[in-house]
Amino acid sequence: MVVKSATKKKLMDMGVQEEFSHKLADDRKWDDVKILTPGEIAQICGLASDEATAIHNILQTFGGSKSGADGGATTTVVRRRVARRRGARQELALQSYDVDGKMENISRDLDESNPIFMALVKAAEKESISLTPRLFQDLTTGISARGKDKLTPAQAKKIVVQANDQFSNASVDPFEAVGIVTAQSIGEPGTQMTMRTFHYAGVATVNVTQGLPRIIEIVDARKVPETPTMNIYLEDEDANGKPLATNEDAVQKIAASLETTTTKDIADIDVEVAQRYIVLKLKNSHLKLKNMTGAEVRDKLSRALRLYIAVHEGSEARPKELKIVPGVAKEDDLKETDVNPPTYTELLQLEEKIKILRLKGVKDIERANVQKNTDGEFYISTIGSNLAKVSDFAGIDRARTYTNNIMEIQDYLGIEAARQAIINELVLTLEGARLDVDVRHLLMVSDVMTSEGEVRAIGRHGVSGTKHSILARAAFEVTVNHLLNAGIIGERDNLTGVAENIIVGQPVALGTGSVELFYIPENE
Repeated sequence: MVVKSATKKKLMDMGVQEEFSHKLADDRKWDDVKILTPGEIAQICGLASDEATAIHNILQTFGGSKSGADGGATTTVVRRRVARRRGARQELALQSYDVDGKMENISRDLDESNPIFMALVKAAEKESISLTPRLFQDLTTGISARGKDKLTPAQAKKIVVQANDQFSNASVDPFEAVGIVTAQSIGEPGTQMTMRTFHYAGVATVNVTQGLPRIIEIVDARKVPETPTMNIYLEDEDANGKPLATNEDAVQKIAASLETTTTKDIADIDVEVAQRYIVLKLKNSHLKLKNMTGAEVRDKLSRALRLYIAVHEGSEARPKELKIVPGVAKEDDLKETDVNPPTYTELLQLEEKIKILRLKGVKDIERANVQKNTDGEFYISTIGSNLAKVSDFAGIDRARTYTNNIMEIQDYLGIEAARQAIINELVLTLEGARLDVDVRHLLMVSDVMTSEGEVRAIGRHGVSGTKHSILARAAFEVTVNHLLNAGIIGERDNLTGVAENIIVGQPVALGTGSVELFYIPENE
């Protein structure tokens, strides 16, 4: 039997005595311990029933799932982190679509008492025009924005008729090849796109990928974009009720805590080859900018490297220079280095490790700059993205914080949020290139990419490679492999799409090709 040290430590942290923790952890994982009954605990530990019940209550209180408002939120975050770390997907039960609840939400947003809304509805009924309540509300909002508070019957009729005409013209005809039209509408202006870059204000060296390269990133479903960025918005007030979003100093502190700080950012690194040690010369101005102290740097380095960090110059409270010797874990080990000094290779390896060591900030957030919008609100724009970690910070407005990393959005917020992010990024990129593409075509692309519950690339490793048609897959890339695999398993192609019908030389079952004409002779 082997005592599980992790299980034992967890039990002791909960308040269980070491003797009983040792017995309970004997050849048992934590999942095995937490399901023990009071009788089993009494038998294992040799305790009376009341003492065993007390331990059982501890296991259920601290080891079980928490409930309540605060507990539930904490548990959710922990589970999300574990799932992300293990690469596991959480299976959730499907919920039935609540039609009545959906209609209640729609009706709640309608202002049916508005005179403009009522005038439009009456005009539509009089003209026998059928429009959705949401469309009536959108028309009402637009008219009100122009300073009107009422409509005459003639004006309402004119608006309703024009809205119906535009709605009818925008609808898709039966059997229209919407996929082909979408590809053409995006591909044609895509040939006119150039490499465009966006410069952050005050940071001329920072460029964000735009134009055609960004479009390719999106449709290829790249796990990490070439230039990941975030716009981090803050809540109006902090936990103490003080202004936050309009307080530049407070926002600057949050930005400093988000930005990754490495050793080379706050110190000059000198390698003493002859003496076989490394000296860190701390920069006071940089430490002040990063809101750090020399003692804090020393402590973080010691914990991360698991080495003894000696003060080379200055005091223990305010060190100016730090000395690090490879392989020295405690002060007493320094004497052994005179007899058995570290090798040159160990010295260089330690130097490289120290250079990239993250002392403060969020992983992957290389830079955080405070910006100010037109409303006088401060927000943080970053180079690098880590939506999950940033969202854990106090004061962050999670509803508005945004990243251009679509795969991060999918992992943290779900597939529907990723779908909307694809639309937003496509619209933003096309508008930046001054290209006008109907948003419905972008909706089509996003729907196809997310229809399977995860973001898929439009390519042979995604949408094109998973088509039901053998010939359609073979027409895209790696023709022989697709045909060979289909032949081995006896796969059948029903020729229902566009590409496969073109390949075999028969009309496509779309548009005019969807109509079949038959000649029926008259009976004599």
